Amino acid sequence: MLFELEAVLEFSGDIGSKKSEIEEVLSNTDKGLFKKGAPKGKEGEASQLKEWSIEGNKLKVKIVSGRYVRAPDALLRLRNQLNLLGAKIKVGIRKIEIKKLEVKGVELGREPKEPVKIAFYVDKIELKGDKADIIFGPSLTVDVIEGGGVDRVIELVIEKAGRQEYEGKAEIKKLLREGKQRKMFTDKDPSVELEKMKWIRRTHSKGQFVYGRNFTSLVNALRDIMIENLYKPLGFMEMIFPKFEPWDVPKKSGHAKSIYPDAYYVMVPKVSSPKEWEDVMDYFRITGEIHRESIMKKVEPVGILSYAQCPPFWQFLEGKILRADTSLPLKVYDWSGPTYRNEAGGTHGIARVEEFHRAETLFIGSPEQVKKMAEEVEEKLTFIFDELLELETKKYSVVPWWMAQEGEKKLSDNEVEGVGTVDFEAYLPYRGERAKSEWLEIQNISIIGDKYPKAFSVKSSKGELWSGCAGGSFERWICAFLAQKGFERDKWPNEIKRRVKLVNELNEAKFTNAEDEIEFA
Repeated sequence: MLFELEAVLEFSGDIGSKKSEIEEVLSNTDKGLFKKGAPKGKEGEASQLKEWSIEGNKLKVKIVSGRYVRAPDALLRLRNQLNLLGAKIKVGIRKIEIKKLEVKGVELGREPKEPVKIAFYVDKIELKGDKADIIFGPSLTVDVIEGGGVDRVIELVIEKAGRQEYEGKAEIKKLLREGKQRKMFTDKDPSVELEKMKWIRRTHSKGQFVYGRNFTSLVNALRDIMIENLYKPLGFMEMIFPKFEPWDVPKKSGHAKSIYPDAYYVMVPKVSSPKEWEDVMDYFRITGEIHRESIMKKVEPVGILSYAQCPPFWQFLEGKILRADTSLPLKVYDWSGPTYRNEAGGTHGIARVEEFHRAETLFIGSPEQVKKMAEEVEEKLTFIFDELLELETKKYSVVPWWMAQEGEKKLSDNEVEGVGTVDFEAYLPYRGERAKSEWLEIQNISIIGDKYPKAFSVKSSKGELWSGCAGGSFERWICAFLAQKGFERDKWPNEIKRRVKLVNELNEAKFTNAEDEIEFA
């Protein structure tokens, strides 16, 4: 890999008369300034000052390097050294302009199938087999270099080239367990039937429903089952997590790498004065419509609605040290509200909605404690799905959800033992035969390792700190349950049947068409 950089350092005054002092600093670059930090024997791959010249108050330099003490870093070192000289020569650096930066021979590991593009700071990426030349544009600034932006661009090019090999392929997963085959009592889509029965009703928003009293009774039955058979036995306590994530949360959680096409954004007014909004209000009073273009000019995005549910929780622990002997393992769950995702691939009934209600189960502790908790949670969920709900399910080991949501398509090359995700999938008869149809993911359990503790600066008073979580939505649980058990109540498992109290239905077994919970004239 070869770096070629040309820059202009603009001083606060003429430096023509200070040429000898500046030359003394520049002569030291090949002796030590640009070599320090390069591995022994690799000094030849460190930066070299190839050319320099002075014109008025400007110093023009050309720096080249290999992979060690890269040219952008050498430029920062030179700037710092010249600023130290400023006290002597009575002028300092006012501005640095990057005229050229090219990184040649970036090893991609494979030949990309199509062009690789970067939206910011890069003018062009030239592919040459399994290597690439990156030509940076005029928007590149010293601030970006100082923040590590050049290295991140190189990493992103390599990542995007590698990702092409996996995009479009089926999810990588391994079957862990196949539950026993169950008798199916219907082949109808439960979402269609629920709408007919007026148990649910679509809103004016895509992928959102109002859930009626009978559906809510089913939800409460499932909630009670989870509390009695999972949370209480394992010692989980309920909390309420925020459902709005300011930008710092997805930045730290890693979701900021890829959420943008999928997120619901939260906007706030730039100015709250009613006078600033008078035109929008007048437009509505005249036309009865919302003037979206005007609104977008007056607001700014401050974050997103809850996307993965557990990341906002970590603000509760951020920057803290947890006492290992009294606080760990920490076991909490949140069933307090919705999660939002823009389903670009389309919505379908309650199986794929944009506002879904996620039951989040979160556990934190030492690696050993987290692994044990994940096993216990998985065991309890298996019991609930198999024995209490009597669902036909399969379990898979899959690409961890947080990697998928951050744009990863494969397991890490540096996998940590124990870190990973298990998915429960349920058969939906209305989609076709078992072996040929797509099953519905209804639950996952993940051991996440130290990802979130590190991201939010949370530590244990003793040893490593890991976390894990389990997530599922009542929409998908109910979809799977009704898709398999149907709407004849006497076919339901006793655990559900005894808990559900239906409006206007206390003794009839069949209520498919008879149990409209609200009559409309």
